[in-house]
Amino acid sequence: MKYTAVVLLCCVLVGCSDTASVAPGSCAELFDGVRLTDLDGREARVSCQGHKVLIVNFWAPWCGPCKLEIPYLVEIAQQYASQGVQVVGISLDDTAVYLKAAVAGFKITYPVLTGSAEKVFARTGIDGIPATLIIAADGRIDKVLVGFHTKEEVLAHVKKLLNAKEKP
Repeated sequence: MKYTAVVLLCCVLVGCSDTASVAPGSCAELFDGVRLTDLDGREARVSCQGHKVLIVNFWAPWCGPCKLEIPYLVEIAQQYASQGVQVVGISLDDTAVYLKAAVAGFKITYPVLTGSAEKVFARTGIDGIPATLIIAADGRIDKVLVGFHTKEEVLAHVKKLLNAKEKP
């Protein structure tokens, strides 16, 4: 119970943060050794290739600011999929039945994984949720956003990457 209260307090306090202090080198390095599963309990991975922009959102069904971000993440996933934007959610809550119900309730259409986020948090300086990573096509972590951010803030980073000229 104490652990839940501490995590909830951190979520509330960090809900207004801007960005994490440390940026890791690449998507592959970031998720190296991170154990994740899909909603059916099968081992899963975050694919760091095959997209122009990858948005990875760390959240939990009980996190108030997370609930505010989910609807526009669903919109971004649907509206920008044809342009190579992929959204993946990683829930800190690993209770499968509860999580499946939350995903259905929030009408999340993008992949949702669950697992140990401690390594990712340590590698990026993330200290609360919601936390959103915006990753370029080359696997470079472009932006680490911690706390609630508006759709416009997230889209500004996504559009910057979509509009970036390909390097020869």
